[in-house]
Amino acid sequence: MKSDLKVAEKIKEAKKEIRKEKIPITFNQEQLKMIEEMGGILGNTKAEIIRNIVINWIIEKKGGLK
Repeated sequence: MKSDLKVAEKIKEAKKEIRKEKIPITFNQEQLKMIEEMGGILGNTKAEIIRNIVINWIIEKKGGLK
C-alpha cells in the first residue's frame, strides 16, 4: 500500500513537470500540401507531422541532443 502511494506521488510530480501548450498556426495551401505529403513518414496527423518537423529542425540547428 505504501509503494502505491509513492508511485501515485511520482506520477503526480511527473505530470506537473510536463508543460503542453497549443499554439495556433496558419499555413497556405502549398505548405499544407508539403505537410500532407510527409504523412506516414513523420506522423499520421498534421499535428504529429508539424511537431516532428519542428523537433527535427531544432535538433539539427542545435547539433543534436545534450
